[in-house]
Amino acid sequence: MTRLSRLHTVWADALGASNIGHGLWEELGSISYSMERLNEFDPELVIMHEGNIPQTALFRSYQQYIVPALTETPLVEFGAYIRSFKTKYICFEKVFAGGQLSIFKQSTIKENHGREPLFYNWRSKIIAKNGFDPGFIPNKHQIIVTNKSNSQWTNPASNRHRAIANLKEVVNFIRKSYPTIDTEVVEWQNIPFNKQIEKLLITTILITPCGGVSLIIPLLPRFAHAIVMDYYATHDHYGFKRGQSASMEGAFLNHFPHVRKHYYQVYGSQDFEFDFPGAKDTRNDASIIVNTTRLQLLIDTALEDMHP
Repeated sequence: MTRLSRLHTVWADALGASNIGHGLWEELGSISYSMERLNEFDPELVIMHEGNIPQTALFRSYQQYIVPALTETPLVEFGAYIRSFKTKYICFEKVFAGGQLSIFKQSTIKENHGREPLFYNWRSKIIAKNGFDPGFIPNKHQIIVTNKSNSQWTNPASNRHRAIANLKEVVNFIRKSYPTIDTEVVEWQNIPFNKQIEKLLITTILITPCGGVSLIIPLLPRFAHAIVMDYYATHDHYGFKRGQSASMEGAFLNHFPHVRKHYYQVYGSQDFEFDFPGAKDTRNDASIIVNTTRLQLLIDTALEDMHP
């Protein structure tokens, strides 16, 4: 019999291999939340993936930049790990399974109340393990506009998915209206995750579409502001009524009070553009046409609130 004294966990991913939001805050985050709630910590925790470790670029990024925030031990596959001991029985002195939180579903959103310290501590662990100060506060303004130029969900008939439709106009307007503030357009998928953290920590205003790409917002510094695009609800769903401006991740992001959120309202067909011919789903298949006058009101509000 083999006796294992290190803390172990049996774990599986659901959507994390293709979506950074689910991977960071639900699937890998849940391991951190469980350790804190159980008050069980081990720098050499063994994370045993229930099946085969996904071979995606995003998952490799997790292994390089996120898993080290949980453990010094590389991720292992449960079956191969167990077989490696070549004994009939294996005794785990400390093992936990389950506990994975679903934090985005409408039916479970209310359960996020009170979890703010768990979420913030996990955010801080990720930042610190990648060599940065979780408490860093920038001393000058920096605006970043997200160019969502790539998505695995992009329809073959389109070159975008749930993006900012008039991105060039928006960026030109910001640079003209705020000439003394550095403004950068970023394609996050082209930057290593540790460099994403570095950029986010010096950002005071992030302007982004909704969806998975917006779930880097918790990595922003204290007192930063995020302007997130809503979508137009064409039918009652996810707690929103038909005709309302709907905030996709708002119910989760609002549990990170260190960042101020502004949800850019979408009132009707003048505020969005379908991403491909025949599209009807305004939540998943439409990009936002940003009115620069309204955007300026949000940026001005953010600037007035901050004193870097």
